[in-house]
Amino acid sequence: MAEKHESDGPKLSEIFERGWKIQRDVEKSDEPTGSPKLQDQVKAGMGLLEQAAHMVRELQLFSENEELQEVATCNIRYLLLPALMSDLTMRHMGEDRLALVQKAKDYLTEFLKVCKAYGVTSEEYQSGESSSSKAGPTDMAAMSRQREATIARFRQQKEKEQKLEAMRVAMETREEDDEVQREYYTLLVQKWVYTAFRELSSIDQELEILHMMASRKQGKQDSQPQEQKKAQPHRKPLKPFILTRDKLQAQVFGAGYPSIPTMSMDEYLQKEVQEGKIPPEALNRVPEPTERGDYNVRRVVPDEAAEAERKQMEEEEKEERDDEEQLRKQREFDDFKDDHRRGWGNRQNMG
Repeated sequence: MAEKHESDGPKLSEIFERGWKIQRDVEKSDEPTGSPKLQDQVKAGMGLLEQAAHMVRELQLFSENEELQEVATCNIRYLLLPALMSDLTMRHMGEDRLALVQKAKDYLTEFLKVCKAYGVTSEEYQSGESSSSKAGPTDMAAMSRQREATIARFRQQKEKEQKLEAMRVAMETREEDDEVQREYYTLLVQKWVYTAFRELSSIDQELEILHMMASRKQGKQDSQPQEQKKAQPHRKPLKPFILTRDKLQAQVFGAGYPSIPTMSMDEYLQKEVQEGKIPPEALNRVPEPTERGDYNVRRVVPDEAAEAERKQMEEEEKEERDDEEQLRKQREFDDFKDDHRRGWGNRQNMG
């Protein structure tokens, strides 16, 4: 395996280092995640790292039957490929966010699987292990162990980062021997193991939200045709009921409003006179139509109609002969209205 790498090593090493450098630059960049400049860097880095991963598979640099001690020092860094690719994938702003996040999770799962196979870590990530809502309320011991493991990983990661920074400066300023380089790359892989556990927790939470949003969107699309059908129902036009004097028909069909009249106005008045509900004189006064187009017909009792007619005739006679008493009352009422505004006497209801 070492010979295969030495013949093609410089090319693989160059591609990997270029992709790794882009990942570090993107991680430290102050550019907004969605900026075109940063997204171009992300795409370029992903392309280089995918190319490097393909070459590693072609060269068969890693085997499940090996241990970390058997891997060449210069090859240990290639264990980072899935983790670096996951990091850039999470920063990629694509249209299908669900597919990108799932792809990033697959990269990290593969990374942890390889690291466990080589003895870099003994832990194994369980999907959803960081979600306290999925743990039973009585499983307090498991939650406590999970919390302690998270704190321990965090402390170890901080220690690894401090040591890695010191070693990185030393390696850049002078050429270190194989043993120092091996320790540096091993610590770097361990540091990314802690990062992978943390990132997988966030990825699982985002995937849960994205799946829920996708289900709701699909549900709305499925129900949309039914909602449109309910919003625009097909109804047959209704026929109006005809109101008749047939008592039996009225009982069967009800009142039937709005109705179509079954007799004219003159026929109605003639009927009222025949039944004695209004005096014959009322036929000479045709009611005026209202604003709605119908007629206001008031039932008049014969005695009341006669009394009203008599009073009206007396008033007309008094006016014709200029009755002094009537004129005096009219003038007094006019003077009273001039001195008393309407509503002044309404003291109880106050206006």
